[in-house]
Amino acid sequence: MGFLDKAKAAATDLAAKADTALTSMGSAGPRPADADRLLRDLGLLTYLESAGRPADPAERERVMHALRELDAAGGLGSTALHTAPPPPPGAAGAVPPPPGATPPPPPPGSATPPPPPGAPPAPGAATPPTATPPTPPPPPPSWASGGSDRES
Repeated sequence: MGFLDKAKAAATDLAAKADTALTSMGSAGPRPADADRLLRDLGLLTYLESAGRPADPAERERVMHALRELDAAGGLGSTALHTAPPPPPGAAGAVPPPPGATPPPPPPGSATPPPPPGAPPAPGAATPPTATPPTPPPPPPSWASGGSDRES
């Protein structure tokens, strides 16, 4: 048997082993790499149902079953929403005051927010010091102006 015949036999054997491994992985159930595709399919099925368009209940059950298996095996990963906007600062659960009402005082230990630009200062509030204009830079030295001080 020549070298090329041995290489061909080894490649065939390796291909058979890879086939067996891939087949056994496919029968083991969903893999963590499938989570994104399954979640997208579930989102699409849910959207179709909420839009009043037909969605196959068997497909929904297949996707749900696979997601439950992944979740039980810990392969689902993070369940945090990626598209939900964060709440504005300080607005988590806060109810805005009615129009024309004064806002409630800040909680103890927090800094008082500055007034909006152009608004008069609050009564009893210290007026901020006025900013002094910056001093201009000194003139350049005579040798940097390109002129000649020497007489020719």
